[in-house]
Amino acid sequence: MKALSTILLAAGALLLAGCGPRNEFAQAWQAIQAARSQNAAQQAQPTDLRAGLTPAMLAEVGRPTVLVTLPERDNVQALFFEEARNADTVTWLSVANEFVLLQRGVLSGTRGLGGDLMSADLAEVHAALAGRRAQAVRIHRRLDGENHTVAESYVCDYLRRPGTEAVTAYLAQVQARRVDETCTGVDRVFENRYWLSGSGRIIRSVQWAGESIGYLNYERLRD
Repeated sequence: MKALSTILLAAGALLLAGCGPRNEFAQAWQAIQAARSQNAAQQAQPTDLRAGLTPAMLAEVGRPTVLVTLPERDNVQALFFEEARNADTVTWLSVANEFVLLQRGVLSGTRGLGGDLMSADLAEVHAALAGRRAQAVRIHRRLDGENHTVAESYVCDYLRRPGTEAVTAYLAQVQARRVDETCTGVDRVFENRYWLSGSGRIIRSVQWAGESIGYLNYERLRD
């Protein structure tokens, strides 16, 4: 993923030149950039991309939007817009032509981030998150150095935290239920965290994307 400063400075130009993934985002992205530049003239440029956004800016885009952060890549951030739906999987697209695939909010694939997660089997995970089972098996598929698909199997346990806690989503503080997922495989153990709304939608999460990417955090900004 490109550095945040590079994305912010180049995104508008890429889209105007017709090189962006969706030219229909061009005008909206220019509006966001213009507003951020105006704010920056009055104060230091925020390091948190969320801090420079408003609901009005996101409304200009006209599509569901999530903010993605990669902690193990210097906390680089980028906005991803809903690009396509296939059954229960949504493909999210950044202005840098990076893709994140979320199956009912659970990470099922990435593209363009380097060392991508190609796919994941998550049926049991969804059942566990819904409280229908206490343990689940998930399968991840990735490409190795020789471009061969390698499958990794994990057994996951779940802890549903009591009550709710305040988290940031939709550019506000909201109450959400937290579920912790601990997955154990042959070579590693990772822990995912999910925050669910009252309707059961994942509105914020911390999820393992693989050794090359590390954890991928996202929060919903606009439905």
